[in-house]
Amino acid sequence: MEDTVLWIVLLGLGVLFLFLPQWLSRRRQSQKMATFEPGDHIITAGGFIGTLTYINLEENVARLLLTEGVEVEIVPGGLARKLVVEVEPEL
Repeated sequence: MEDTVLWIVLLGLGVLFLFLPQWLSRRRQSQKMATFEPGDHIITAGGFIGTLTYINLEENVARLLLTEGVEVEIVPGGLARKLVVEVEPEL
């Protein structure tokens, strides 16, 4: 009986350590995706920097303006993070 309880506990811990990190990672990724809005300066996973012009998570599409006249369509999963542009004050 004790062996059965031990194996059940070990199996439960194994499942917890296997699936919990993946679940937390997907949760953080979806929370990060919810913060992106058109007009944000974004850096992609591939290193492109541009301005987000359109994002629709249901259709799984986002548009990024790289330069005037060059707009690319990417999947939102390729958006790495917001780029914080610091403006130096003029003296």
